[in-house]
Amino acid sequence: MKLPAALPALALLLWSVALLPAQDRPAAATDPVVELPKFVVTDNRELPPPESWRYGTMPGFEVLSNASVKGTQRLLRDFDMFRQALSLIWPMPQRISQPTALIICGRGAKFDKFIPTSRVSADTAFASLFLKRGTQTAIVIDLESTTLNVLDLTNDSAGTDNSLVSVEHDKQLYREYVRYLLSNNEPRLPAWFEEGLSQIIMRMQFDKRYIEFAKLEDPNTISAQAAMVAELNALQPAEDGDPATLAGAPAEDRDFPAALRRRALMPLQAFFDVKHDSSEATNTLGNNRWGKQAYAFVHMCLYGYKGKFQKQFMTFLQRSAREPVTEAMFKECFRFPGKNGTFKEMSYKDMLMEIRSYCDFTVYEAKLFKATGKEDLVVAPKPIELRDATQSEVGRIKGETLILAGHVKPARTELIAPYLRGERDADLLAALGLYERENGESERGRKFLEASFAAKTKRPDAGMELARLRYADALAKPAGPEGLFSAAQTSAVLEPLLAVRRSPPHMPALYDLVADTWARSATKPQLEDVKVMIEGAMLFPTRMKLVFVAAGFAANVGEIQAAHALADHGIKHTPEGAGRKRFQDMKAGFPPAPPAAEPPPATKQPATKKK
Repeated sequence: MKLPAALPALALLLWSVALLPAQDRPAAATDPVVELPKFVVTDNRELPPPESWRYGTMPGFEVLSNASVKGTQRLLRDFDMFRQALSLIWPMPQRISQPTALIICGRGAKFDKFIPTSRVSADTAFASLFLKRGTQTAIVIDLESTTLNVLDLTNDSAGTDNSLVSVEHDKQLYREYVRYLLSNNEPRLPAWFEEGLSQIIMRMQFDKRYIEFAKLEDPNTISAQAAMVAELNALQPAEDGDPATLAGAPAEDRDFPAALRRRALMPLQAFFDVKHDSSEATNTLGNNRWGKQAYAFVHMCLYGYKGKFQKQFMTFLQRSAREPVTEAMFKECFRFPGKNGTFKEMSYKDMLMEIRSYCDFTVYEAKLFKATGKEDLVVAPKPIELRDATQSEVGRIKGETLILAGHVKPARTELIAPYLRGERDADLLAALGLYERENGESERGRKFLEASFAAKTKRPDAGMELARLRYADALAKPAGPEGLFSAAQTSAVLEPLLAVRRSPPHMPALYDLVADTWARSATKPQLEDVKVMIEGAMLFPTRMKLVFVAAGFAANVGEIQAAHALADHGIKHTPEGAGRKRFQDMKAGFPPAPPAAEPPPATKQPATKKK
């Protein structure tokens, strides 16, 4: 097991404490019967007719599609290969606590129902959506639309209709996937960086044998359809007073040299002030000026001018994630050595001139990766297996995605429809429980959560919520001596937490609640229980309350080396004051730590004779 660098002492001293999974507590001989809530339907419209969708899974995703099987599998095949290529070019850590919903809308105008009301306006058009709240995420793709009406397009090529943009569905899926990856960063990176990097990555070219990254198109190229329309219109007889002309081809989503040609750039302060949920950041289809400027700025700083701006850019990016961007802060980051030990600072005006020059005359280095041996860089996957979705899957995935989009009432209809038809899928019950709890129906939500756990749901959010409810019950009426939790109360809280722990990656809240439960329990934890807390302290070494509790219990079960290592970590990383003194006092009460095991002596290699 690779240990965090933040705990070097713990890594050396815990070799004797194997962090094995704690043994699951046996279920009671007679589990209580959970009475499920009853819904009363007062209007026939509350129960919509069943819908036909297809369901499949791929790593990290649940797929729900009403497009054709062939079209869905083609899109998912390209997506799988894209993810493989991206993992080689730009490895990003993925902490998936539960699958992301991927909804592919292929017919029946289903896509529009998922667009958040706050994003809809007269000049917006969407072909894809990324929705996120807490640990829940969803990506929705409009596979039905091939062109969309847009107003913020400038493309002066002959034969082009500037009011339409063609939709490349695979690239829209790539874009939303990159947004999903970047949204997991803590603290979250600025909107302009997420958009700029998304634009670079979604244009990555790849095949089995090569991957080309950060390459820009020739800004003078036009689509074959636009060229044909322009040529046919040019052939119209000059003597005709009002010759009939063919409608222009839809504009394409261009790289920034073409998209920003003859267009004024945004002032940098307004550019940096755009937030993740603003209209500029959520409506980037086509040649959106803010999106293309983000593309140009990030591309120039990462790949332009032989890395001239890379170091300063990374400093600026790190500070932008922690503090408001001002021109003064910008100048502090973009400083370049001058003569006689002086530094030259770049103003907003200076940087805008650099971006404009880069758009007109790009000087950069693209990255090309080729397979050198017999093995391919990217392997074409087998077709994703798709089957008819159950009504539980349809209602749950659509309902929870509608919640993410802010459509709470339609979400309720989707969630309860399969339940009213008799569906009792564990994950559907979990979704209903979380929905009811959040919308004021606490007792009904509790019953759903208890039933979902009894049905063995694997959803970590449902397990965590149920554990919090049981913890609150025990806290309100402790049944143990001296106001502590009884053994039954302790077991009731820990049962869903240990189930959640079986589905990594683990959340810090899980270990916090485990430690709080044992700290209030009249029952003393055994060695395997303490190992869980030590595991949490190793995974999340900045959570000092967890480290403190784990250290105390480690000493109680005789793991003295681990106890001292945890206490030392707390003393070193806790600010001076009462918190640090608590660690110092605790360590002083521990028995002396046994000497660390010495490494085995190195084997002396025989000398080799020179020939």
